[in-house]
Amino acid sequence: MFMDQLSPDAILNYAAQQQLSSAWAHRWFIDLPIEAQKSTLVLLNLFVQQSHPTPTMVQMAIAAQPPRPFTTPLALLKAHPFNLALTKILALPTPEYPNVFKALLAVFSIADTHRRTYTCQRQCSHEWHHLPPLLPQELE
Repeated sequence: MFMDQLSPDAILNYAAQQQLSSAWAHRWFIDLPIEAQKSTLVLLNLFVQQSHPTPTMVQMAIAAQPPRPFTTPLALLKAHPFNLALTKILALPTPEYPNVFKALLAVFSIADTHRRTYTCQRQCSHEWHHLPPLLPQELE
């Protein structure tokens, strides 16, 4: 299956670009061993930082989360300056990893979409902004 051949960075970028659903990405993440989850969160944190989210983008990501009991990563994003929140989020215990993944992916998706749309405008050389479209059979 094609999806098994994608690297974590490609999966994160496809998910941020809505070519993979966040639900699919979340299932992929929770199926990873704990050490792979941790390394994926470190990678996702790097991507979030490189996408340069503004406070408004972080608030948009928080607001976009489905209504349910507030999760620790979202509470940290709301309560602390962004860089401090990221440090605290990455230090959360393993049971919080799925919530961390959802929160960081939401921030990355919003910030990277803004960056692709307004900064790069399809004229950049960032390979992750020029991923080939996934075909329907590749998503199965």
